[in-house]
Amino acid sequence: MIGRQRQNASPPSIFEHIRAHIPEEGPGLSPGGETLPDEGDGDEKFMWAPGAHDGVLTHHWGGSGDPEEVRRLSTALTDAVSASKREARAAYEALYETARGITIVPVVDGVLTGVRSSGVDPEDCYRLAHRLATEGGHREPVKLGIALLGLFDAGHHRDELMILGRHDEFTLFAAVALGNRDDDGAEAELWELARQVRGWGRVHLVERLSDTADPRIREWILRDGFRNEVMDAYLAGIAAETGGLADALSGDPDDELLYAAGDILTALSDDGGPVQGMPGYADGKRAASLFLDHMSARAADLRHFLAVQDVRGYAEREWPELAARCTEIMDRPLWADLARRGLASEDPAEFRRAAHVCRTLGVPTLRAHLDRLRTRDPFDSADWFGAVGQAGPDSIDEVLALAVELLPLDEIATGPADEMGVGERFAPHRCLDTLLQDLGGRPGRGVPLVIAGLASPVVRNRNMAVRALDGWGRDAWPEGAGDAVAAALAREPDESVRGRLQALLDGRPID
Repeated sequence: MIGRQRQNASPPSIFEHIRAHIPEEGPGLSPGGETLPDEGDGDEKFMWAPGAHDGVLTHHWGGSGDPEEVRRLSTALTDAVSASKREARAAYEALYETARGITIVPVVDGVLTGVRSSGVDPEDCYRLAHRLATEGGHREPVKLGIALLGLFDAGHHRDELMILGRHDEFTLFAAVALGNRDDDGAEAELWELARQVRGWGRVHLVERLSDTADPRIREWILRDGFRNEVMDAYLAGIAAETGGLADALSGDPDDELLYAAGDILTALSDDGGPVQGMPGYADGKRAASLFLDHMSARAADLRHFLAVQDVRGYAEREWPELAARCTEIMDRPLWADLARRGLASEDPAEFRRAAHVCRTLGVPTLRAHLDRLRTRDPFDSADWFGAVGQAGPDSIDEVLALAVELLPLDEIATGPADEMGVGERFAPHRCLDTLLQDLGGRPGRGVPLVIAGLASPVVRNRNMAVRALDGWGRDAWPEGAGDAVAAALAREPDESVRGRLQALLDGRPID
């Protein structure tokens, strides 16, 4: 998608696209709904999952927008709102193109501040905002339109905001705009929308519900609202505090609440996560201790084992007395049998849990991974990862031979390009990447995979193939490998990969 020519024809309305993909019942969007009409428009942001680019900017960047971009967009906006009928079309198009070329999130506060003090006619501004939000075919102008609607009572355009907010790319803007109401209905609408999204939109909405006094919303956040497709750690602390995790565990929690507690404690125990985690939860030790009280009597499935394991990882550093209790639960003999049975599960999530527990307990899983690859999905990179991780010197050749058999190496080796490997069509390339990462320490093994990697359009595949050959050492290269590297160098478009290929041929360090 990067590097394509920008399309001249305006794509269809994003608002109409989302509305057409709202299912009759249930959350999310129907198939095809996440792919917006401006996909393939040459913008690097399209490589991100819906809402992820803005989510990272709001959660991890923390900077303010470029003042020049604020000035340009504010000027174009004021001109478009104030334009005469004769100039209106040109002014609108100028604003649209300006917004299209700017990332709206970091500049929006500055632009809105300027609008409030500019003295533009409110009715003209509203009409422009509504037009951008509902007719725009490119995401950044639509975001600007939603942000401008946020200057007005959301009761006038509630339905439009609820529709646009169903797509994670726009939920943040819709959430802010929904907050401007003349009545007390904003919280209920945020909660309604939060139950319809699962990605970055869920993160933004639950963050805005964190101060709720409504017991229904608090319990929903505790039991399910913290779960999202980005990372549970973003909302686990809110679930623990807002939902009153420790107090809930002090009673007689039902099974679903115990599962939720385990997932929350798991997310909080990850020191390497994107948020503060357990140190930010004052009742963390009490909640963990109460959870272990229940696990001592009720631990019965693999989700319980994995939650206790994650709590133990944190407790070993901070709460040694709790770590011993975790170990007692994990040492019980039932887990190995449960894990072996789980390897035969038709449920992919249950299989993953079983494989994880097996790795912890030292139960082999190689056969299970290979069987799944042969009979279910040959492009499941998690199974390839599990297979190579379990393969020893006597079994690695079987794994690599199966990879050569199942992966479409000719379709992978179509020539170098600048692809990032995102999307369903690159599933085989991601599997190849998983295999190549393991080959650096296995000289001479998997040669067809390395050769295919050198000719892949995915940059990471080529880098991993180079690292594998570097790990082998020049003396272990099979016949023809040097020619393959030279050929790859001759057609390599990426400067950094080209430098590594040249270093490889010269016998120098590749980095």
